[in-house]
Amino acid sequence: MNYPRTGSRYISEDVFEEVPVLLRKIGETLPTPLNRHSVDNAKITDHHAIIPTGETPSRMSADETTIYQMVVNRFVEAFSSNSEEEHMQVRFTDGTNTFTWKACRQISLGWKAVQKELVADVEKKVNDDEQVLPSLPDLTEGEILPLVSAEITEHKTKPKPLYTEATLLSAMENAGKDVEESDKRKAMAECGIGTPATRANIIETLILRDYIRREKKAIVPTEKGLAVYEIVKDKRIANAEMTGSWELTLAAIEAGQMPPEKFAQGINSYVGTICEELLSLAPKQKSYPTYRCPKCGSESVGIYTKVAKCRHEGCDFRVFREVCGTLLTEDHIQDLLATGHTPILRGLTSKAGKKFNARLVLNEDYTTSFEFENRKGKQRGR
Repeated sequence: MNYPRTGSRYISEDVFEEVPVLLRKIGETLPTPLNRHSVDNAKITDHHAIIPTGETPSRMSADETTIYQMVVNRFVEAFSSNSEEEHMQVRFTDGTNTFTWKACRQISLGWKAVQKELVADVEKKVNDDEQVLPSLPDLTEGEILPLVSAEITEHKTKPKPLYTEATLLSAMENAGKDVEESDKRKAMAECGIGTPATRANIIETLILRDYIRREKKAIVPTEKGLAVYEIVKDKRIANAEMTGSWELTLAAIEAGQMPPEKFAQGINSYVGTICEELLSLAPKQKSYPTYRCPKCGSESVGIYTKVAKCRHEGCDFRVFREVCGTLLTEDHIQDLLATGHTPILRGLTSKAGKKFNARLVLNEDYTTSFEFENRKGKQRGR
C-alpha cells in the first residue's frame, strides 16, 4: 500500500489514469466507465487516499493480510458502479390516527457486490423502521385498503450505547455532523477531532491522564473526567461549532475575503478569554470520608474507585481495591484498617484460574497477604 498517514479520501486525475492497471494487477475487472466519485484534484490534501500499489504481497501476518484486504476491497468498491435502491414511504390514516410505513428494494447491487457480507446485508432490514422487500406494492394516493388485523404494542426507547474505541474514533472523525448551522457543518465535513494519525493517541493520552478508562470494550469517563466535563460543557471550547466557525474563517482567508491578521487577533483574544474563564473555575471535588491510617496514625485514608490510600504527606500506605478478580467493598477496607483483616472473601481467582476463599490481612510492614479459611497462620503474600 502507499503512504498510510493520510486523511484524504480522494485521488487526483493523474492517479486515476493508473487505476485500470492497478485493478488488473490485483485481479479485478470492472465495467467501464469507472466510477469517478473519488476523483477530485481540489480535495487532495498532503497526499491522495490510501490505495494498493499493485505489488503482490508476501509474508504478511494475519492482521496485515486483513488490513491489506480492507484497502483492496474499498479500492474496488470506489470505482464500481453505484448501488441502486428504491425507497417507499407511505402514510396511512384511519381518520383519527396517522401511521407511517417504510420499505425499500434493491435494484442493482453495484459496489455492494464486492464483499459477500454486504450482499447478505441486502436481505436484512436496513433499520428498525424500514423493510427490505423484493418488490414494492403499487399504491395510489387516496386508495382505501382493507384492515387485516390490528394490535397495540408497547416499546421503550433505549439510551445511546457507551462508546467503544471504534465508535469513539468514528465520532471524532465525524465530530461536525450534528452542528445545526449548515454552512458550519459543511465547513467541518472534511475535518473532525484530530487526524487519522493522531486520534488513537488522543484517546490513549486521555486514559493516561485518568480522564477516561477502558471498561471491558467500553470507554467511560472517570470521576476526574466528569469533573472537567462539568467545567467546560457549556463553554465554547467544548462546542464543535467553534471549529466550524474557524473553518469558515480560514476558507474566507484562502479566498482573499479576510486578512489573516484579523483571524490571528481573534484567536489571541479568544485564547485569553477562555484561559481567564477556566482559571476562575474550580472542579467540584467529590467529598470522601477519611479513616485512621495504620501506618502513620493520621485520619487521612480515603477510599477511592481503585485504591484506598493515605493522603498524609510522606505516607505511602495504600491498598488496591481489586484483589484476585474481586473488588473490595468500603466495609472490607474499613475492617482491614480497624482490625487488620477483612472477613472471608469468597470466589477469589488465582493466577491459575482456580477459585479460593481467604481473608486479606495487614502485615507488620503494612503490605497485605492472604490468610486462608480454616488454615490460620499459613499466609501467602500479595
